[in-house]
Amino acid sequence: MDKAILDSLNIPVLVSGADGGIRHGNAAAGRFWRVLPAKLTDYTLSHLFAGDERIGAAVVRAVTSEASSTIEPVLLQSAAGRSNTVLRIQVDPLQSSGEQAGLAVVAIWDETRRERIASASHEARMRQSMGSMLKGLAHELQNPLSGIKGATQLLARKLGQSSSHSEYPEVILKELERLERLIKNLLAHGDNPPLNPVDFNLHELLDEVLWFIANSHAQLEMVREYDPSLPDCHADRDRLHQVFLNLLRNAAEASPAGGTVRIRTRIAGPWSEEEQLPDPGRIYFQIEVEDQGQGISESHREQLFTPFFTTKATGTGLGLSISHQIVMAHNGWLRQRNITPHGSVFTVIIPVME
Repeated sequence: MDKAILDSLNIPVLVSGADGGIRHGNAAAGRFWRVLPAKLTDYTLSHLFAGDERIGAAVVRAVTSEASSTIEPVLLQSAAGRSNTVLRIQVDPLQSSGEQAGLAVVAIWDETRRERIASASHEARMRQSMGSMLKGLAHELQNPLSGIKGATQLLARKLGQSSSHSEYPEVILKELERLERLIKNLLAHGDNPPLNPVDFNLHELLDEVLWFIANSHAQLEMVREYDPSLPDCHADRDRLHQVFLNLLRNAAEASPAGGTVRIRTRIAGPWSEEEQLPDPGRIYFQIEVEDQGQGISESHREQLFTPFFTTKATGTGLGLSISHQIVMAHNGWLRQRNITPHGSVFTVIIPVME
């Protein structure tokens, strides 16, 4: 086994025995697992790949049958549970001078970025299709709704205020106005939101929203954890106001009386963990809104930004969906994660103009 050749490769490579013990790891493997290459021999395949038994089984096949294997996808959980690293792994028998050496070479390719791009493209197509459908539905609802509203207004005038039934048309009109607002939101959701970017101070915008939330939820404590080094933000201020108003209102409603809502800001860039950023080479504003609610169940997380999905008894299910669409239009992303012992964090990433 020529270790110098393995060490010269830019992809992580391990040499393992049938028992799963690591005999050698090259420099790229050390960087991948963030340990000294020499220390990799202290680990097993089960440790490095979080108990995924497919890799160990492939190594046994390579050693005993000289059979090669490709395993994908292999998911490794990253720090703080933020996202997964997606791997493609090739396992081949390691031979020396034509003789079976009882070892296997495990080569690792990081497919995370490719998978993320493919997933984002699919998500964008699905949301565009959903938006077109919602817009068509909203247009179809407008005409009958206008007719019902006009007839109800005529009925209200005919009954007059003195009638014992005058309150019924008023209730109907109130509900019709709520439906009109819902249709307006649907029409807004059907298109990519038009952006009007301007330069503004992000903390001033957040303080405006926090003032409103604090006055509406006086029983909560609002904690600001701002990075004072943030530059001005070049984005659509009104649209981001809508996003943060929605996120902070949701956080306030999820938190118990006497609880705390935190909002944090910082700059994220190439020095951050790559899986946290849409493009690891760019610099981003990172804004986090943390509540003390019950978090989001695993069964609900995949639907969180889907139109009409809501866990609230009186929610429309459009707030998070529209917020996600606005952030995506800024070439950013909106994500959610649960925290321990309880609570939820929504993270907004917006690129800094270069």
